[in-house]
Amino acid sequence: MLTWTKRPEFTAWLSEVKLVNMEHLSNWEEKQMFKEFMEDHNTATFPSKKYYSLDAYYRRQMEKEMKKGFKQVKATERTVFNDEEQRRQELLRAREKHKEEQVIALKREMESGMAQAMKEQAQLREEMAYQYKLGNFEAAAAIQRRLDPDAAV
Repeated sequence: MLTWTKRPEFTAWLSEVKLVNMEHLSNWEEKQMFKEFMEDHNTATFPSKKYYSLDAYYRRQMEKEMKKGFKQVKATERTVFNDEEQRRQELLRAREKHKEEQVIALKREMESGMAQAMKEQAQLREEMAYQYKLGNFEAAAAIQRRLDPDAAV
């Protein structure tokens, strides 16, 4: 049996990369695999940084998880206990949201009103063209005044 400082990294590499169970290897096969492991280690050709130092790899993983955990905790955990200020901020956000909703509703109302007005103008233009074709110039002029009250007839 071999004893060395890279044994945890070697066993992880053996099971994850080579898909071999170390318990099923004979001593000479284990030595051959270890030579291959050290060759990859020395030439820096491992598929992951994990196999260079398991301790450092898992430490980085834990730090990442802790950072993610802290970010999630910050969103839900209260750290400031100024209830009056928090309530004031909540009311301010609610007012702003209500104003935005009112603006959106007003825009929709205006758009629908404008669409209706445009439809009416199109109908009046069609009616005006029809009156011209009939030779009813007075009715066509009246429709023209309705469509464009500022223009001189």
